Amino acid sequence: MSTVMDTELVVVGGGPAGLAAAIRAAECGTSVVLIEENVSLGGKLRGQLHEELSGEWWIGWDLSSDLASKAQKLGITILTETVVWGVEDGWRVRVSSSRGGTDAVSEITARAVLIATGAVECSMPAPGWTLPGVITIGGAQVLTNIHRVRPGKRTVVVGVDPLSITIGRSMKLGDVEVESIVLPPASVHLSSPVETLKRLAGLSKLAPYFYMRFGGKLLALPGLASVAARLLPRSLSLWGIPLKLSTRLVRVVGDDCVTGVELERVKPNGQAVPGSRRIVAVDSVCLSNGLVPLNDLAGALGLEFVNSSSVGGRVPLHSTAGATQKPGLYLAGNALGVEGAKVALKQGEIAGSEIASYLGHQPYQERERELSELRRMRRESEFTFNEHIQAGHDEVEALFQKRVTSGTR
Repeated sequence: MSTVMDTELVVVGGGPAGLAAAIRAAECGTSVVLIEENVSLGGKLRGQLHEELSGEWWIGWDLSSDLASKAQKLGITILTETVVWGVEDGWRVRVSSSRGGTDAVSEITARAVLIATGAVECSMPAPGWTLPGVITIGGAQVLTNIHRVRPGKRTVVVGVDPLSITIGRSMKLGDVEVESIVLPPASVHLSSPVETLKRLAGLSKLAPYFYMRFGGKLLALPGLASVAARLLPRSLSLWGIPLKLSTRLVRVVGDDCVTGVELERVKPNGQAVPGSRRIVAVDSVCLSNGLVPLNDLAGALGLEFVNSSSVGGRVPLHSTAGATQKPGLYLAGNALGVEGAKVALKQGEIAGSEIASYLGHQPYQERERELSELRRMRRESEFTFNEHIQAGHDEVEALFQKRVTSGTR
């Protein structure tokens, strides 16, 4: 027999934003049910491992465990291995548990709902990409940092972004020979050296050497990316991993599984260098083509969406504190825009306080201070997926306030 549960707040998604929001709301006196489809809380935070500029290591596994423990101590009802397949106005949340059982919860009624479903990887179609041994960079992160399984003995990472660079290093630390990080195929955006160098301007904080960090800042100046592309060496070293910004993937080689990749050199404008194609032997390929906000649930609720490349794609109209056009429905984390875990944690805390205030538990007196802190965190973030992301958030907020003023919220 299925069970109906009642609570004040349902949080959909047990990643950093969802956990932080649930904890903050519970601390303010809100009864909370936290739903996560995986067996453990933390989301992709569990697989994050990188060295910060301070020299300290960011270990997402430990942070996830600490947050989950805190949520349990606060009395938050945690439903793992549970999928939300519908959210209805009112609020009524429909769920299914893979654990089954006669007492499985199938429906939850609430006064507010927070959607913190994160982001999803973009595919990178290329000849041979369906062969066994080809995985996404997120898949490589889960295998390496969560399950301690090497995705292969020798791999090539395709795509240059924060994920490919940091997870490439994680694989190397996990005894995987990372042959190189190269550009994506010609059919994919950011496949030319000039385009990639412009993007690297926002990633310069990740560089291990001072000259790379300084040079990355210079790339943001108009015209310098084109000049740098012409002077670029064929290979740069990042923690011993060759970063080849003038080499791109042509195809994945193999019959029943990956046996290699075909690569070619390219000119600064992305044109192939004739006669430069060669086969490199590897047993795995990791594809990294960026992330987009995952908002399937919100999309079924009739919300107005806006398309912003600065925040990573289409997102529901919302305020900076996560409120949507529907009273009682909130968003947090990468569902609002693709950013790093630290920003997602702060967004979750802000949303948690906003919801508690909406439910009448505790006035949110620190809103402006925390929103200011959120902006500072974006400016100082080591993981910047788009250097204009704050401008994107400001544009969405301005449109949301316009709708509120006109009475069409």
